[in-house]
Amino acid sequence: MRQELEQWAQEAAGVHDHQLWDVETTVHGRWIVRVFLDRGDAEPGQGINVSECAEVSRYIEAILDADERVPETYVLEVSSPGIERPLKKPQHLDRVVGHDIELVVREPIAGKNKIVGRLTAHENGILSIEFEDEEFDIDWESVARAKLKFDFSKKSGEQ
Repeated sequence: MRQELEQWAQEAAGVHDHQLWDVETTVHGRWIVRVFLDRGDAEPGQGINVSECAEVSRYIEAILDADERVPETYVLEVSSPGIERPLKKPQHLDRVVGHDIELVVREPIAGKNKIVGRLTAHENGILSIEFEDEEFDIDWESVARAKLKFDFSKKSGEQ
């Protein structure tokens, strides 16, 4: 069912000219489905507005309501993944090459488990990241968590 939810969310995003960023599902007494959307070709963090989320939500609700496997009471949340969005999939990394990211790695690199630097390349599961005036190649498998890092001290457009 998880795969079908992701396919439905992908369809809904595509119909409305948006990009599906992620789908999260949990069950806490009832189903909770969280769909995260991004603006197609925009720079990461450009965001999607509330009315766009509502359009996609209505589309997905119609599909969920028509499927007999989906319980009558569920929670559907459609939103942006946020400016410091989690990076969970290879396509997320591909979208943020050239941007600053924060990694938590399982084995220290340059004596650190938390690294903030510019992602200069991503190819075949290897991230090239520039930090502390050096470039490091990091295997995606050694990354515990990753997110886009936004410098809030810079003015809009300076990122």
